[in-house]
Amino acid sequence: MSDKILLVDDNSDLLLITQIILKGQGYDTVLAKTLEEAERKIRIHHPALLLLDVCIGEEDGRTFCRQVKKTDGDIRVILMSGDDCLEYRKAAADDFLPKPFDFNELLAKVQNQLLAEPIQ
Repeated sequence: MSDKILLVDDNSDLLLITQIILKGQGYDTVLAKTLEEAERKIRIHHPALLLLDVCIGEEDGRTFCRQVKKTDGDIRVILMSGDDCLEYRKAAADDFLPKPFDFNELLAKVQNQLLAEPIQ
């Protein structure tokens, strides 16, 4: 598989565990711990999918999601949060993954987004 996935979370342990799971399934992953770093890595790596935490320190992943969708609508976004609130599902994301997540659910959501039709 050649689809790149950018993992964005301020929790280093979660980033590494998620990366191990996805790499084990053949996905190419890139990591970012801040939204500034994520923005840079989007320009460099052109990921097909973002796994994006809602709260990155004091930054709001929902706002970042909306910005990404405006500037590059081809990137799919799965928002993640420990707070399973409907508000997060309305942040222009393509899907939502509550934390802590089941690894099979993670893989299913990633696969569904990468196989989804391109956004027109």
